[in-house]
Amino acid sequence: MNTLHFYVSGDIDPDKLTFIKADLMAMSHVHNVEIGKGSPREVLVDVDEHSNMTMNILDHLNDIGLKAEITYS
Repeated sequence: MNTLHFYVSGDIDPDKLTFIKADLMAMSHVHNVEIGKGSPREVLVDVDEHSNMTMNILDHLNDIGLKAEITYS
């Protein structure tokens, strides 16, 4: 499994946090989602090792109104 590391900013209330987590968990190849506190919020997404989900998730986060960036380490 691989962990994808994103930072998101935007208006994120508790209801939207619940929606974002459930929405990401519903995507294929996603096994876990953790959303941190603070601004920008850190979003960690565990995906299948050989899936190609990075851009799909990035585009999805932007489509639902968040400004998302990828962090590489």
